[in-house]
Amino acid sequence: MKDENFLSAGVAPGGLYSRDEIRTLLCDLAAQLTLPFTVTQAEAVFVGEGLANYFEFHAALHELTQQGKLLLESKQGQLCLVLPDSHRHAAATLAQELPRRVRDRALHAAEQLQLHATREADNRISVYPTDGGGFYITFRQGESDDMLLSVTVYAPDAAEAERIRARFLQNPGKLYGAVLGAL
Repeated sequence: MKDENFLSAGVAPGGLYSRDEIRTLLCDLAAQLTLPFTVTQAEAVFVGEGLANYFEFHAALHELTQQGKLLLESKQGQLCLVLPDSHRHAAATLAQELPRRVRDRALHAAEQLQLHATREADNRISVYPTDGGGFYITFRQGESDDMLLSVTVYAPDAAEAERIRARFLQNPGKLYGAVLGAL
Protein backbone atom coordinates (compact mmCIF):
# COMPACT_ATOMS: atom_id res chain seq x y z
CA MET A 1 0.00 0.00 0.00
CA LYS A 2 2.87 2.35 0.80
CA ASP A 3 4.33 1.96 -2.72
CA GLU A 4 0.93 2.61 -4.30
CA ASN A 5 0.64 5.93 -2.46
CA PHE A 6 4.17 6.87 -3.51
CA LEU A 7 3.48 6.11 -7.17
CA SER A 8 0.17 7.93 -7.17
CA ALA A 9 1.42 11.09 -5.46
CA GLY A 10 0.62 14.16 -7.53
CA VAL A 11 -1.78 12.37 -9.89
CA ALA A 12 -5.09 14.18 -10.23
CA PRO A 13 -8.38 12.27 -10.52
CA GLY A 14 -8.61 10.89 -14.04
CA GLY A 15 -4.81 10.87 -14.40
CA LEU A 16 -2.66 7.95 -15.50
CA TYR A 17 -1.22 5.43 -13.05
CA SER A 18 0.01 2.80 -15.50
CA ARG A 19 3.46 3.27 -16.97
CA ASP A 20 2.18 1.71 -20.20
CA GLU A 21 -0.47 4.44 -20.46
CA ILE A 22 2.11 7.13 -19.73
CA ARG A 23 4.40 5.77 -22.44
CA THR A 24 1.49 5.62 -24.89
CA LEU A 25 0.46 9.20 -24.19
CA LEU A 26 4.06 10.43 -24.51
CA CYS A 27 4.33 8.86 -27.95
CA ASP A 28 0.90 10.15 -28.95
CA LEU A 29 1.82 13.72 -28.03
CA ALA A 30 5.15 13.50 -29.84
CA ALA A 31 3.25 12.29 -32.92
CA GLN A 32 0.48 14.92 -32.82
CA LEU A 33 2.40 18.11 -32.05
CA THR A 34 3.72 20.03 -35.04
CA LEU A 35 6.31 22.05 -33.11
CA PRO A 36 9.27 20.46 -31.31
CA PHE A 37 8.08 18.94 -28.00
CA THR A 38 10.73 19.48 -25.35
CA VAL A 39 11.39 17.23 -22.37
CA THR A 40 10.66 20.22 -20.12
CA GLN A 41 7.28 20.73 -21.81
CA ALA A 42 6.48 17.03 -21.52
CA GLU A 43 7.22 17.08 -17.80
CA ALA A 44 5.07 20.20 -17.37
CA VAL A 45 2.19 18.48 -19.16
CA PHE A 46 2.36 15.19 -17.28
CA VAL A 47 3.42 16.34 -13.83
CA GLY A 48 2.19 19.93 -13.85
CA GLU A 49 -1.27 18.93 -15.07
CA GLY A 50 -1.46 16.00 -12.64
CA LEU A 51 -1.65 13.45 -15.46
CA ALA A 52 1.16 11.30 -14.02
CA ASN A 53 3.47 10.94 -11.07
CA TYR A 54 6.90 12.60 -11.47
CA PHE A 55 8.83 9.35 -11.00
CA GLU A 56 6.55 7.27 -13.22
CA PHE A 57 6.76 9.93 -15.95
CA HIS A 58 10.56 9.93 -15.91
CA ALA A 59 10.75 6.14 -15.75
CA ALA A 60 8.42 5.88 -18.77
CA LEU A 61 10.42 8.50 -20.68
CA HIS A 62 13.68 6.70 -19.89
CA GLU A 63 12.29 3.35 -21.08
CA LEU A 64 11.02 4.84 -24.34
CA THR A 65 14.34 6.52 -25.14
CA GLN A 66 16.39 3.46 -24.17
CA GLN A 67 14.25 1.27 -26.44
CA GLY A 68 14.51 3.76 -29.32
CA LYS A 69 10.74 4.30 -29.42
CA LEU A 70 11.28 8.01 -28.70
CA LEU A 71 14.40 9.84 -29.78
CA LEU A 72 15.98 12.79 -28.00
CA GLU A 73 17.21 15.48 -30.38
CA SER A 74 18.70 18.85 -29.58
CA LYS A 75 16.83 21.67 -31.32
CA GLN A 76 17.65 25.30 -30.62
CA GLY A 77 19.41 24.33 -27.39
CA GLN A 78 16.44 22.29 -26.12
CA LEU A 79 16.20 18.53 -25.75
CA CYS A 80 13.17 17.47 -27.82
CA LEU A 81 11.16 14.27 -28.12
CA VAL A 82 10.87 12.83 -31.61
CA LEU A 83 8.75 9.82 -32.51
CA PRO A 84 10.38 7.80 -35.30
CA ASP A 85 8.17 7.31 -38.35
CA SER A 86 8.33 3.54 -37.83
CA HIS A 87 6.45 3.91 -34.52
CA ARG A 88 3.75 6.39 -35.57
CA HIS A 89 1.14 3.82 -36.57
CA ALA A 90 1.57 1.83 -33.36
CA ALA A 91 1.38 5.01 -31.26
CA ALA A 92 -1.84 6.11 -32.97
CA THR A 93 -3.41 2.67 -32.53
CA LEU A 94 -2.47 2.36 -28.86
CA ALA A 95 -3.53 5.95 -28.11
CA GLN A 96 -7.12 5.01 -28.99
CA GLU A 97 -7.17 2.92 -25.81
CA LEU A 98 -6.50 5.97 -23.61
CA PRO A 99 -9.39 7.99 -22.18
CA ARG A 100 -10.28 10.70 -24.71
CA ARG A 101 -10.50 13.33 -21.97
CA VAL A 102 -6.92 12.62 -20.83
CA ARG A 103 -5.59 12.75 -24.40
CA ASP A 104 -7.42 16.02 -25.09
CA ARG A 105 -6.28 17.58 -21.81
CA ALA A 106 -2.67 16.61 -22.46
CA LEU A 107 -2.72 17.87 -26.05
CA HIS A 108 -4.31 21.17 -25.03
CA ALA A 109 -1.74 21.70 -22.25
CA ALA A 110 1.14 20.87 -24.61
CA GLU A 111 -0.16 23.25 -27.29
CA GLN A 112 -0.54 26.05 -24.72
CA LEU A 113 3.05 25.53 -23.52
CA GLN A 114 4.30 25.60 -27.09
CA LEU A 115 2.30 28.74 -27.87
CA HIS A 116 3.76 30.44 -24.80
CA ALA A 117 7.30 29.39 -25.82
CA THR A 118 6.73 30.72 -29.35
CA ARG A 119 5.50 34.04 -28.01
CA GLU A 120 8.52 34.34 -25.74
CA ALA A 121 10.84 33.59 -28.66
CA ASP A 122 9.11 36.07 -30.99
CA ASN A 123 8.90 38.92 -28.47
CA ARG A 124 11.88 40.12 -26.52
CA ILE A 125 11.00 41.40 -23.08
CA SER A 126 13.46 43.25 -20.87
CA VAL A 127 12.76 44.14 -17.25
CA TYR A 128 15.18 46.47 -15.54
CA PRO A 129 15.06 48.51 -12.33
CA THR A 130 14.73 52.28 -12.20
CA ASP A 131 16.59 54.54 -9.81
CA GLY A 132 13.34 55.20 -7.93
CA GLY A 133 12.69 51.56 -7.02
CA GLY A 134 10.25 50.70 -9.82
CA PHE A 135 10.84 48.79 -13.01
CA TYR A 136 10.76 49.47 -16.74
CA ILE A 137 9.46 46.70 -18.96
CA THR A 138 10.39 46.96 -22.63
CA PHE A 139 8.57 44.87 -25.23
CA ARG A 140 10.27 44.48 -28.62
CA GLN A 141 8.91 42.93 -31.79
CA GLY A 142 11.35 42.09 -34.57
CA GLU A 143 15.04 41.50 -34.91
CA SER A 144 17.60 43.96 -33.57
CA ASP A 145 18.51 45.06 -37.12
CA ASP A 146 14.87 45.27 -38.20
CA MET A 147 12.94 46.36 -35.10
CA LEU A 148 9.23 46.65 -35.90
CA LEU A 149 8.11 48.14 -32.59
CA SER A 150 9.44 48.80 -29.12
CA VAL A 151 7.24 49.83 -26.17
CA THR A 152 8.42 50.60 -22.63
CA VAL A 153 6.09 50.80 -19.63
CA TYR A 154 6.64 51.46 -15.93
CA ALA A 155 5.76 49.14 -13.03
CA PRO A 156 5.99 50.22 -9.37
CA ASP A 157 7.42 46.89 -8.13
CA ALA A 158 8.78 43.50 -9.28
CA ALA A 159 5.47 41.69 -8.76
CA GLU A 160 3.62 44.16 -10.98
CA ALA A 161 6.39 43.97 -13.60
CA GLU A 162 6.01 40.17 -13.71
CA ARG A 163 2.21 40.46 -13.93
CA ILE A 164 2.52 42.88 -16.87
CA ARG A 165 5.05 40.59 -18.57
CA ALA A 166 2.80 37.54 -18.13
CA ARG A 167 -0.31 39.35 -19.40
CA PHE A 168 1.59 40.60 -22.43
CA LEU A 169 2.64 37.05 -23.31
CA GLN A 170 -1.00 35.92 -23.23
CA ASN A 171 -1.70 38.10 -26.28
CA PRO A 172 1.26 40.12 -27.65
CA GLY A 173 -0.74 41.23 -30.68
CA LYS A 174 -3.15 43.14 -28.47
CA LEU A 175 -0.48 45.66 -27.36
CA TYR A 176 1.02 46.02 -30.83
CA GLY A 177 -2.43 46.36 -32.42
CA ALA A 178 -3.42 49.07 -29.94
CA VAL A 179 -0.24 51.05 -30.55
CA LEU A 180 -0.40 50.77 -34.32
CA GLY A 181 -4.15 51.45 -34.30
CA ALA A 182 -3.53 54.71 -32.44
CA LEU A 183 -1.07 55.94 -35.08
